[in-house]
Amino acid sequence: MGNLYGDAAEVPPVQHESQTGRVEFRMCFGSFNTTDHVHGLGVIGHEDQIGVAEVLVQTGGDAKGIFQMESDGIRELLKRMKPDNIRDLIATNALYRPGPLGGGMVDAYVNRKHGREKPTYQHPLLEEVLSETYGVMVYQEQVMRVLNRLGGIELASAYACIKAISKKKQEIIDQRKVEFINGAQERGVNEKTAHDIFDLIIQFAGYGFNKSHSAAYALLGYQTAYLKAHYTAEFMAALLTSEIEDSNKRDIMVEHIADARRLGVEVLPPDVQTCEPDFTVSRGKILFGLTAIKGLGRGAAQEILRARQKKGPFKDFFDFCERIDHKQVPKAGIEKLIKAGAFDSIGARRSQLMEALGRGMEAASQAQNDRRHGQGNLFESFDSAGGSAPAAAEGLKEIAEWPPAEKLKYEKEALDFYVSSHPLAEHGDEIERFATHTLAQVKNLPANQEVFLGGMLTQVRYMDTKRARNGNTRYVRCKLGDLSDLIECVMWPDDYLRYKDLIAEDRIVFVAATVERTRDEPGIVIQRVLDIEQGKKERTTGLVLLLNLKQHQPAQLDAVARVLERSRGNVPVFLHMQDAAGNWLKLKAGDSYRINPATLVKADLETILGPGRVEFSRQSNGNGRH
Repeated sequence: MGNLYGDAAEVPPVQHESQTGRVEFRMCFGSFNTTDHVHGLGVIGHEDQIGVAEVLVQTGGDAKGIFQMESDGIRELLKRMKPDNIRDLIATNALYRPGPLGGGMVDAYVNRKHGREKPTYQHPLLEEVLSETYGVMVYQEQVMRVLNRLGGIELASAYACIKAISKKKQEIIDQRKVEFINGAQERGVNEKTAHDIFDLIIQFAGYGFNKSHSAAYALLGYQTAYLKAHYTAEFMAALLTSEIEDSNKRDIMVEHIADARRLGVEVLPPDVQTCEPDFTVSRGKILFGLTAIKGLGRGAAQEILRARQKKGPFKDFFDFCERIDHKQVPKAGIEKLIKAGAFDSIGARRSQLMEALGRGMEAASQAQNDRRHGQGNLFESFDSAGGSAPAAAEGLKEIAEWPPAEKLKYEKEALDFYVSSHPLAEHGDEIERFATHTLAQVKNLPANQEVFLGGMLTQVRYMDTKRARNGNTRYVRCKLGDLSDLIECVMWPDDYLRYKDLIAEDRIVFVAATVERTRDEPGIVIQRVLDIEQGKKERTTGLVLLLNLKQHQPAQLDAVARVLERSRGNVPVFLHMQDAAGNWLKLKAGDSYRINPATLVKADLETILGPGRVEFSRQSNGNGRH
């Protein structure tokens, strides 16, 4: 890979301060602190271009959070562009606009960069000015230089000419054309070539972008990509903190958390013992920002940190209640902390803490009152020895934890995402088995591609069309999420009317849909909704068992038969057998071994045959990949 900075010796630094255990990034989107012992960034140079380029062009959303390069459309352009020089990043910022995209400039740049087209130049000066963009007039400055140096037009008039072309002011354009052709002929250019060059200027000048702006954007894009490539945890913590107090960007923050996890950075759940108001980093892991807990607030988060810094970690739930200022952290805020799992590290069940909250607050208020009036607590003398008030562990009643579904519901209520588990985890194997694609894969599919997807419906919004169709106006917009990604969905009135009983917040479903690519972010148009059982029954048409005659013995096949007999149904079973020479033989098992895919336990078969040797086919002849 070439030097991403071309001929530049070094790149201007991102401002930063390095303190004991703290690095402060001052990036284009603000100033954020991330707690950890991180090597000083120094000057962001170009010693490792591969990591940065990969961040910019990889699939899977790695360019999210990169300045000016976050949208799906520009990330697709980066994948096509495969930038290996800062000039490509500058050009990307200039080209990703409706005019260049629709006018063929983007295709010309990409094809010429990768050798699929050869740039042509009507005059040596054009090659001098346009070679960095492969003969495409990308920047206003390029057009101005051609008008000035080839046509003798003053730079101020050249700029006015560009504006006239973009606004289609024909009178000014005609005047400048005469000036240009005359000036070009005086400089030895024949009349036809001068006409051709001005026609080229008219074709591209209206789309030209200011290079100085684009260069500044590209530099910030490179710098943020550098940080994401080399300081991933710190970068993602800063990115999360940038959205922490904007209630309108909760979904974006949740997406950033999912992105961090996909990049291999663990985002730890809220914890009153370790977390600070903002997202921070410790030992390569992101500590959750307490301010991001809904209904808590920055003041409460700062008060928790203050109390912890003053006297150390909280000994138990009652100690927490006693040490914090209830004006800053009221009962409702503590309820949110419990629901978010922020007290899990003290070893108590969330149900116990919620039951004890009233008593804890009352006892804490009394203790704080006593201290204000100079009345000591009999047990305060034991504090230095690590003791706590007698209302601690024995003050928690022995009650069962909330049911898993209720626990997850409260987590979602407090955080907008799940911490301890995910409702989809229970259905992950089924969704993987019966869906045609993951949601991450859908984003790379063409428009109108038919898909069958599984996931959870969230952010359900009911709307009405301006014009009724068949008397129906109500339709729904929502998001569908699986364990790989989240995608925007719409279901129009006629289809919504048929399936409205299956549309609900946090419901896990299968959907039959088509891919929609009318916006930067691809989405899907849902035609049908099925519950999990309906989806499983509809999709499976055959079970394929992959056998190796050298590896699998008769006793194993007998064990397979017993598993199949426990799940009798109507779906046929196919045996794909590989012999010692590597040849495959395909057989259909007898009808007595037909199965019900909804009751068959795939893991039982894989325990016998080995991982990856059990496939649910959607083809009637059982043909899989072999």
